[in-house]
Amino acid sequence: MVPQVLIPEKAIKRYSLKLNELLAPNTTNESVKAKLIALNALTRGWCQYYSCTSTPSRVFSPLDNKLFWKMAHWLGRKYKLEMPAIMQRWFYGTKRIKLVSPKDFKAKRLRKSTWHNPYTAKEEIIREKMFLYERIWSGYEDRQGSMDLREEVLLRDGPICANCGETFHPSEVQIDHKVLRKKFKNPKDADRLENLQVLCTECHRAKTKADLKVLSRMR
Repeated sequence: MVPQVLIPEKAIKRYSLKLNELLAPNTTNESVKAKLIALNALTRGWCQYYSCTSTPSRVFSPLDNKLFWKMAHWLGRKYKLEMPAIMQRWFYGTKRIKLVSPKDFKAKRLRKSTWHNPYTAKEEIIREKMFLYERIWSGYEDRQGSMDLREEVLLRDGPICANCGETFHPSEVQIDHKVLRKKFKNPKDADRLENLQVLCTECHRAKTKADLKVLSRMR
């Protein structure tokens, strides 16, 4: 006989509540990429923490199903599409980032020398403070939709600087507005794909400096 170390019901409930918060209907203005990053951080932290329990797959599998369908319905509300179209276009993420599944986390080796649950014992619960739900990024962006725009421009043009023509790693390039946003009455018009281009860091810095000089002269 060996002790069974189980995931507390309160912990499962906290994960579900955080999931509902991240995928609330009033968050559909946020980028899909930002939402995926936030959800992946939550799932990785929670599942890695509880992977030392006895048969964690019994809990991870239902949570995987819940996460998948909540994300699918969130996408449906965001783009106002039916579920078949959602499944075809965003099945488990985008081309550049995927939704982390709780089922991907396997049980770690469990030390069964103690006869108490390390996840519920008072002297051990302090360990859970290492994983705080309040510190997890919710996916909020200062400029909503910017991550999705970046993804679309990179898929269209690739990580190639429009000015110098050199190819860089995707993390080394910036998405630039050909015409400054301040020159548009409606900021959404400035974010159209035809007004966006890929620039390397140096070219983007030089263009920004030149644009600021033009704005200062206009004032």
